Amino acid sequence: MKYKCQICDREIDDFVALSHIKTEEYLMKLILKDHPEWHEKNPTCLKCITYYRKLINDSEV
Repeated sequence: MKYKCQICDREIDDFVALSHIKTEEYLMKLILKDHPEWHEKNPTCLKCITYYRKLINDSEV
């Protein structure tokens, strides 16, 4: 079974789902470390979204 990741828009298989979720959580912590004022519900510019999506894609999770 597959689902679509809300962050990177990739189709994720169930067998890697937990790893993918943990990677997303880690990246959110990195964003908050760099930008403590950031909140996931606030608007985020396309350049930043693209940067963090690239980190996810490059991790191959």
